[in-house]
Amino acid sequence: MDSIPEYWRWFPESRFGLFIHWGPYAAIGRGEQVLLRERLDQAEYEDAACRWNPGRCDPREWARVAKDAGMKYAVLTTRHHDGYCLWDSKLTDYPSAAQAPKRDFVREFIEAFRAEGLRIGLYYSFMDARVPAFWEGPQTCPEGWEEFREYVHGQVRELLTGYGPIDVFWFDGAWPRTQQEWKSRELIDMMRSLQPGILINNRLGKSEPQDQGDAAAVEGALAGYATRGGAPRFLTAAQSRAFRGAPARGRAARGVRAPRRARIPPARPPAAATRLAQSGGNSTLLPAGRRSGARWRRPRGRYRCRR
Repeated sequence: MDSIPEYWRWFPESRFGLFIHWGPYAAIGRGEQVLLRERLDQAEYEDAACRWNPGRCDPREWARVAKDAGMKYAVLTTRHHDGYCLWDSKLTDYPSAAQAPKRDFVREFIEAFRAEGLRIGLYYSFMDARVPAFWEGPQTCPEGWEEFREYVHGQVRELLTGYGPIDVFWFDGAWPRTQQEWKSRELIDMMRSLQPGILINNRLGKSEPQDQGDAAAVEGALAGYATRGGAPRFLTAAQSRAFRGAPARGRAARGVRAPRRARIPPARPPAAATRLAQSGGNSTLLPAGRRSGARWRRPRGRYRCRR
């Protein structure tokens, strides 16, 4: 504990927090990576995401439940691998504020949990399954990659400038790219200039020559508090990170009505994703199908949702 800076000691002292994986994929009910792992049709998924409107969402109730359970901090997925944004991003027309909900869920989350006295954390995935430049990489698509990387950095800046102090920032989805390709050092420097005391995890791309970030991300086991070189570590207790439909008997026993699940057909992944998997990428994380021969272009300066 003595090796941890004073401004981070709240984290190991808290010990118990809430990590909320929540977005359009919740309507499907098979986890946060259903788009990729089941190779759903990209266009169908985007159409469903644009219609997704969780009218009964109440972050204030979430915050009360978390506080009553003894939790000391909470992290929300602002954008998962599907690219859908839960805040009012000005860099895309694929956020909740511009689509059916017309709500900034990140602001509602922060205000609700801050009011209950919990520390605030934000999750953000580098990956956007809609963008071929992510799959093709800087060698194959240098101009598209540069534009996409600027988009990612710009969205991180948005999240750290519009919502007051943020205590934890959790990155994900950087694989298989390197920290140099993501310009992770420049990204962290920008983040530190905006939020000097923020705690940043280490999922910032392949290390070269060593890890950036402050905290190690360890999933799938509850092993108590541990450190790596004095840095705090995140450890998860749950086996699933997002909503999965309960067995019918369990729902009926509790009097819970099962949500209507979106039905989206599978699609064949593009060749770029297949090459990525064969070259050592995570074979369970393939993008959704795209029209044959389609190439990504940044329409009107923004990443757009299909309508």
